[in-house]
Amino acid sequence: MTPSTRVFLRRGCRPGSSTTSMDRRHVARFERAHVDVVYRSAALMVRDVHCSRFHPNSGPEEHSNGHTIVLVRSGLFTKTTGGETVLADPNHVLFFTRHQPYHVTHPVLGGDRCTLLLLRPSDLLDVVRTYAPVDAEREDAPFPFTWALSTPRTFLLHHTLLARLRRAQTAPLAVEDQVFHLVDDLMARAYELFRGQRNRGGVEAARRHRALVEAAKLLIDQNVQHPPALGELADALGCSSFHLSRIFHREAGLPMRRYLDRCRLRTALERLAEGERDLTGLALDLGYADHSHFSNAFRREFAMSPSLFRRRAGRALVREARKNLQA
Repeated sequence: MTPSTRVFLRRGCRPGSSTTSMDRRHVARFERAHVDVVYRSAALMVRDVHCSRFHPNSGPEEHSNGHTIVLVRSGLFTKTTGGETVLADPNHVLFFTRHQPYHVTHPVLGGDRCTLLLLRPSDLLDVVRTYAPVDAEREDAPFPFTWALSTPRTFLLHHTLLARLRRAQTAPLAVEDQVFHLVDDLMARAYELFRGQRNRGGVEAARRHRALVEAAKLLIDQNVQHPPALGELADALGCSSFHLSRIFHREAGLPMRRYLDRCRLRTALERLAEGERDLTGLALDLGYADHSHFSNAFRREFAMSPSLFRRRAGRALVREARKNLQA
């Protein structure tokens, strides 16, 4: 995620509206990336960011000009802040606190595609207040966490939002209601994971475990089509297979096998949303044995088949997602 020299206003942005000084400052930090403002109103802004660069070393120190929620759709990058490094791929949501310094690397080819959500500060604090009133009192640093996992429900809600934004004549009320529905789901999951990690204690051990898991995630992401066996991963990382399996599940919030499958399926969903037609080729690209294996996994994850998702993307997907994925 790096910044863009151009901003393209699409449907959903107010006709004739101009980029504000806050917009210019925020976009200025995304060099060598394409930033597309897909929706803007008094209440919120939604940006589509595509960074295509490969930069395995830590980049320069950056600062976010606003409290920002970043949803990764494809690819990966790492974010380091406050001594903590997290690898961000389509399983993740990242939280950028205004003015907090961070460094980014892009350790694999292909870059990343992300959706950025910027809410009006008073609205964001109201969301935080729902889960942690004390955190909402810290207006300059309301996020006590830097990342969270995106559930199948939130990932599909994310894509239904993008489908809605790509449709002409979309009512602002519908868009903004969808965004706040998504943010509420994301915040609930973030606090659930954060409180579980905090209650385990042991700061030094927690740092070692976090570093181990982030290294494992990178090796998985680099080899999604043909991932190494658990024993090979453990040998590469200097630990036992049992230890890696146990720590990964505890720190990442889901078993390694589910993490791998979600990486594959979320990449598939992004490609389908962009118009991919060859389901068999897509299945083989992502390491599935055949079309049937891929379709069954996709249906288990998103409660619909890949062909149905492709047909309904941009039309009745929002309605179907709500019906199939009610909590």
